[in-house]
Amino acid sequence: MTTKEQNKSSLNKKIDWANIDKNKLRSLLKNSLEEEVGTDFLSTPIKGDITTYSCDLKGESKAKLIARTDTVCCGIEIARLIFDTFTTKSLTFVPQCKDGDLVSKFSEIAHIEGLSNEILLVERTLLNFIQKLSGIATYSSSLVKIIEPYEVILLDTRKTTPGYRELEKYATSCGGSANHRMGLHDRILIKDNHLAAKKIDNVTKFKSFVRSIRKSNPSTFIEVEVDSIEFALSLSSDDVNAVLLDNFDPTQVTHVIKYLDKDIITEVSGGISFNNIESYAACRPDFISTGAPTHMSTWSDIGLDWYN
Repeated sequence: MTTKEQNKSSLNKKIDWANIDKNKLRSLLKNSLEEEVGTDFLSTPIKGDITTYSCDLKGESKAKLIARTDTVCCGIEIARLIFDTFTTKSLTFVPQCKDGDLVSKFSEIAHIEGLSNEILLVERTLLNFIQKLSGIATYSSSLVKIIEPYEVILLDTRKTTPGYRELEKYATSCGGSANHRMGLHDRILIKDNHLAAKKIDNVTKFKSFVRSIRKSNPSTFIEVEVDSIEFALSLSSDDVNAVLLDNFDPTQVTHVIKYLDKDIITEVSGGISFNNIESYAACRPDFISTGAPTHMSTWSDIGLDWYN
């Protein structure tokens, strides 16, 4: 494997369900339960659904999750954790697809069977998670389809809902995106504000600073964000593994890729949209990163319907 391939492999990572911290997720779901039933009914959540409880519903029912538009499914695995957290003992959940599957309009996503009052207790929380995560996965998939023919990989960002990062990054991966760093702790990414804080305003200072970081971290993956061609082309693969071209136009990206050290990974970011992502992909960077799937996607239209 070449140096370039090794660097690219370091960025082309995807989280899967096994990587999700289930204890953190259970804490999130406990908060969701409290939102639904209040603090007075946490020991007996069924009584906290005062409408259903007042209706004195008896017996069992069957329900199904239905996709009302074409969607990439995500969040199927969360159902069982929701049932456990909401202390629903009767419910069985039978998926009809798996996370990452493209399901067509009116397709069944899952079947639920059990006590009627328990289905109603979990309904909204279950839909909230699956609709949100499926919306992110669907948006990611639509971008991936645009850039795949150019052999460019989509990356997500840290522009995530606080507390939901693992889930939202899992959703982008279900849509075909690779995951950028999970947090500040797992990769050195020198951003524009690091440079500004160090008062680095010319190439000489820039090169000296980057080399000092490499000297202190000889084996760590290092990426640096630049906003000028001059800064980008001053970099050597001895100093960094990757360069992030921030708010460059496609002509500038093409120029940098042509003259940049060939062992350095190129990532393009800033202002990426459905309207322009293909023009950037045509420049053939290694990666295009965008936070759009997590902060611009709409929830997938998924409903829970009773059936006999």
